Amino acid sequence: MPGDPTLVNGRALDALVREIVADVLVVPAESVAPGVALMRDLGAESIDFMDLVFRLEDALAIDIPYSRWQRFLETHLPGGNLAESITAETVQAFAEAELVRS
Repeated sequence: MPGDPTLVNGRALDALVREIVADVLVVPAESVAPGVALMRDLGAESIDFMDLVFRLEDALAIDIPYSRWQRFLETHLPGGNLAESITAETVQAFAEAELVRS
């Protein structure tokens, strides 16, 4: 049975995700606030999402094929404007799903 998907090595997953997003996008962690769109508001590009997935793999110590990120977006944000829809909360929900999956 999987552990608590909101904790990673005793650390809150939301804080870990904010830190990773801030590091990848080279922005202050406080810029990664709830509801802030990573592309529209923080300038993320598609290559940044590959880096995010790689860093999540390292932080969570699990293999995450990039195709799962793409499928997650298609499922959870169907037809949405990704520039406005992808937030740190989206990344956290993906990370939680991957932890449960592992």
